[in-house]
Amino acid sequence: MHTQRVVVTVAASTLALSLSSCRGLDRSFDCSYQAERFEAVVDKEGILLADVTDIGTYPMALMVSEEGVNRLLNGVVGSKVPFASTMQLGPLLVEFTPSSTPVIDIASIPTCSQCVLFSLEFEFGVVQGDEGVAAGLGDAALAIPIRLDQRPDGNAVLVAEYGNATVSKMDLNVNGFDSEQHEAISGALALLATDTVREQYGDTELLTIGSLQIGNTDVRSIARDLFVVPAYDALLFGIETNLELPEGVGLTQPMALPEGVNMGLLYDPLMLLAVSQRMIVEGQIARRYNDDGDPDPEGIYGVTLHDMEPNAVADDRLDTAFRIWRTDEGYCGFAAAEMPLFLGLEGSGISVMAGDAVVTGGEGAGKIAADKEELVEKNQNLIDNFKTQLASQVGFTIDFKSIGVEGSTIFFEPLDLTVDEDSVNLFLDFIVAASE
Repeated sequence: MHTQRVVVTVAASTLALSLSSCRGLDRSFDCSYQAERFEAVVDKEGILLADVTDIGTYPMALMVSEEGVNRLLNGVVGSKVPFASTMQLGPLLVEFTPSSTPVIDIASIPTCSQCVLFSLEFEFGVVQGDEGVAAGLGDAALAIPIRLDQRPDGNAVLVAEYGNATVSKMDLNVNGFDSEQHEAISGALALLATDTVREQYGDTELLTIGSLQIGNTDVRSIARDLFVVPAYDALLFGIETNLELPEGVGLTQPMALPEGVNMGLLYDPLMLLAVSQRMIVEGQIARRYNDDGDPDPEGIYGVTLHDMEPNAVADDRLDTAFRIWRTDEGYCGFAAAEMPLFLGLEGSGISVMAGDAVVTGGEGAGKIAADKEELVEKNQNLIDNFKTQLASQVGFTIDFKSIGVEGSTIFFEPLDLTVDEDSVNLFLDFIVAASE
């Protein structure tokens, strides 16, 4: 970090001061030179690729806890669980009715790394012809493969493949007879139940993960990969984007969700930087400003955004580096500045507040601004405009409204928004309700 910091209270007017005594032959004051450098930086910001990448960098991720997956299951499947069925045993018909809420365990299943374990208790009745022969209780466990499908509309869908489920355990208890004590009978029941479930049930969509909805919607994101993580009792979705990202971007192996948290959205800070740069390209954040510091496409002042990194001490702060350029009408250059963004929650939404900026260096007229504090005490309008727009767009990017369930509505409750050394983390709770 820079050791010299001067509190910024001016932007545009600082670079416009009469500096004829400093102009001389110093090329850094030359407007053509600085305009070319400014445009070279601008040309590298906010570049969109032809398509969303699929290279496994994951600048974003979604994590859903075991409890969260169970809520999705119950919200989508409800009482239509894959065991409210009948099974033919020779001349006997066995009718099953679940007696407990089905439970999904994110457990290690040696035969299926992309499976979850589905278990429930049930009641059953045995009928021969029109007469009831017996009744009893039972329990079953199914290994259900899950996969991530890509839709033509750009959404990704988490699918439970009930049609490929395997009943790993099925026990019946009737009139003192417990099939669990008879391995051959229990195994035969499991095989028969597997065939029955596969015949009677197909794929069921549990969760839809949409793209970012920001700016003019040219920025896209897609959940590309699904990971079952038994160590964290969670599902993890790796999300890619069509933004050109800086080298080295990508989330490291995330930590488990905090206790009581059922969903987490994780962002590499450089992903937020790339989105913000794109928002400048699209005009959601002004690129050019006039002498009064107001947005003006013909203005002689410009802004470029260079970095966002977690603060080494605070867990709610991103330190943002940017430059203010003067590129015309004499005495040009740039001032390099840094500004903190404080991330938090406000009501049911995201709050991003920009703190005071400080000048850390510069060239030409911008270097004079950095060196002489008295020259930066007249006009702060440009930075005020820039930081307000930047904070707003960062808040829009940390978005959870693109997550949904077909045929149902998810109601989210943000619980916490934190910044650690690797990522910006939005932790959520949610409930799933059937749509009217």
